[in-house]
Amino acid sequence: MDVQHRLKGIHIRDSLDKLLSFRPNPDMSAYDFYYKICTLLLTQNNAYVYIQRDNLGNIAALYPIPYNQAELEEDGLGNKYLSFQFANGKNVVTSIDNVIVLRRHYYKNDFFGESNRKPLQPIINLLYIIRQGITNAIRCSGRIVGVLKSVGMLQGEDAKARKKQFEHDFLSASEGGGVIVVDNKFDYQNVTQGNTTIIDANNVALAQDKICNYFGMSAKILKGEFSETEWQAYYEQVLEPLSVQFSEEFTYKLFSQREVDFGNTIEFVGDKLSYVSIDSKTKMFTALKELGVISKGDIAEIFNLPVPPDEDRYLESLNYMDSSKITDYQMLKAADGQSVNTINNINTEDETNSE
Repeated sequence: MDVQHRLKGIHIRDSLDKLLSFRPNPDMSAYDFYYKICTLLLTQNNAYVYIQRDNLGNIAALYPIPYNQAELEEDGLGNKYLSFQFANGKNVVTSIDNVIVLRRHYYKNDFFGESNRKPLQPIINLLYIIRQGITNAIRCSGRIVGVLKSVGMLQGEDAKARKKQFEHDFLSASEGGGVIVVDNKFDYQNVTQGNTTIIDANNVALAQDKICNYFGMSAKILKGEFSETEWQAYYEQVLEPLSVQFSEEFTYKLFSQREVDFGNTIEFVGDKLSYVSIDSKTKMFTALKELGVISKGDIAEIFNLPVPPDEDRYLESLNYMDSSKITDYQMLKAADGQSVNTINNINTEDETNSE
């Protein structure tokens, strides 16, 4: 996902754009930064980013907040603050204006997203029980398989030595055949075990599928086995709503109201075409190349080609005319000796013939 600072729709490559797309803080690359934000958001349904500013009010760094607990506080003047408690027991309180707030499953609480605990706990418990069942089944396979009786009294060490010698002679993998020969000094009795129940793989898959569905993805997405259509559905269901939320919150918190009114925005641009086939990309390019909506840089990015020097140049066919210029074109023709009515009649005849 590409992050851009835009001014009235135009990509501005300034220090803020570089900070957002390259290194939001000295300790994290852009990849690590957004990875951690998304992890916090998906696991806790609440993610917070602290905005560090310099003495002039310019944004110097952005830090994800790995909190243990967060509380919303308000003073007597109505100013809101967020109080964070960290794993080391330290508490930090900061104005909500300094924090980017991201939420999921936001419906009951007025500020915080709902916890994953209630919907996911039963499924996690089920997977834990399944895992325990598999562990117990493995343990059962190593239980007592036989009883070796010895005639006469044996001391503890002698009994262990006899048992070890018997296992070596008859029960080891190297002594195959399944036949045991004993004299009147020993009496070996086999112990029949009950059938060990192995967990049905379908039950495990069902539980895992429920967790995937909760997060809006499929097993194919996790394994990278998705088709073009499956990726498009995942993008529209999960990634695109996140990009909209991120764009709106980052814009509101990183700019003043005056800057927003002037046209400053932060745009999280999702790469819908990453996993689209070459054939589909070619068809899309063929349909759009003459409309003036795609630049040479866009084309290079779509096809993973080197960016050309004139990447901001847009391609457009001369077969299309700006609708706002049609009247000027007709007046120009009239000045050349053709009446406007004649041109209009020609246009009308063309439309009739086309019908």
